[in-house]
Amino acid sequence: MSSSLRVIDADGHVEENLDTFSDKYLDPAFRSLRPRVTAVDGLVYWVIDEQLYPRRVGPGCHNLGTPTNFNGQLAAHSQGKTDSIGSMELSDLTARLTAMDEEDIAIQVIYTTLFLAYPLTKNVGLGSAITTSYNRWMGDRLSGHPRIKWSAVVNLDDVVASVDQVREAKKLGAVSVMVLGTAGDDMLDHPRLLHFYQALCEENLALGVNVGWSCPSINNLYSHIYPSGVIAFHVPLLMAFTALISGGVLDRFPDLRIVFLEAGCQWVPFILERVHHRYKNQGSTLRKFLPQTAPIQQLPVMEYTSSAKTGVPMPAVCTKVLVPVCVKYCPLGKVTLPLVVEVVNCRPLPCTLLLVIE
Repeated sequence: MSSSLRVIDADGHVEENLDTFSDKYLDPAFRSLRPRVTAVDGLVYWVIDEQLYPRRVGPGCHNLGTPTNFNGQLAAHSQGKTDSIGSMELSDLTARLTAMDEEDIAIQVIYTTLFLAYPLTKNVGLGSAITTSYNRWMGDRLSGHPRIKWSAVVNLDDVVASVDQVREAKKLGAVSVMVLGTAGDDMLDHPRLLHFYQALCEENLALGVNVGWSCPSINNLYSHIYPSGVIAFHVPLLMAFTALISGGVLDRFPDLRIVFLEAGCQWVPFILERVHHRYKNQGSTLRKFLPQTAPIQQLPVMEYTSSAKTGVPMPAVCTKVLVPVCVKYCPLGKVTLPLVVEVVNCRPLPCTLLLVIE
C-alpha cells in the first residue's frame, strides 16, 4: 500500500456463502428453512422459501453477485472476476487485504450483497433470522479488524426485532447498519421506523442507505434487468434522501449520521435543487390555502448541509477508490464531482450526511 495515498473504501461488498447461515449463526428454530445453494445450467442461485435468488428475468427481476459457486464450481457470473472466492467471501482475509493494497485502500467498509434485493422471504421470522445470522457471521469474521470494517443488516418488516439487531450489531463490532432506499413499500420516514432510528442514535451507529431493489411496487414494473438496473435499483436511494429530509427524520434525530451509497454523484445537485424548489413552493404558496401541505422539515435542505447558519456538523463527499472509479464508469463524473463538492460545501468528518460516490 502506498504511503502517499490512503483511501477509505466506504462501500465494499461480501458475497455470502453457506457458512453465513450455518448452525453456528442461524436461530435453531429456522434451521429447517435455511437458505440453500443450487445450480441450473451453469448459473448458481440461493434457494429461500423454495424461490430462486437472484431472479434475473421476468417481473421483479434483479441481479446479485452471490452465490459465487456451487460445490467449488464457479458460477457463470463469477468467472472472469479478478478476486478469488476467498477474497469475495471473506474466507481468506489475506487475499482481501492484498486486493486492498493493490488499490491503495487503507480501510474498507463491507456491505452485504444478498440483501440488496427485497423481499427475500415473506416469512417475517425467517427474515429476522437470516439477517441476524448474517450479522453474527460478519462479526465472527471481522470484529476488531483494524482495516476491514462492516455494516450490519436488519429486518425492517419487524421493527421490534430490528432494534434488537441494532443492539447486537454494536456488540458484534459493526460500524453502521445498512438499509435500502425504502422499507418495502413504505418510505423511510414512516412512523413505524422511529424506534429503529432511535436505536441507531443510542448505539452511535451510522445509517447506510444503499442502492438496491427495495420497493416491490417499482421492482414489479420491470421484466428486463437492464431498465430495472437503471431505475428500480437506483431511484429508491433518491426516495430515501427525500424522505429522510422532508419527513423530518433529521430534525427528530439530529445525532443520526447517514451515508448514501453507490449511486454516483450526478443525482446530488438534481435532488438538492428539486427538494429546495418544492420546499419553497409548499412552504410559501400552497400552504396558504391548504395548511396541511406545509413542509414537515424545519429547515431548507441546503441548511442541513451547511454549518454557516445552523451550526450543525458538515457533510463530506467521499469517493469509492477516488475519482477514477467515477470517471471509469461515467465520463460525466469528472465534470460533476467538483460541482457536487462545491454544492455541498465539502468539509472533513464528522458529518450528518455523507454522500458516497461510486
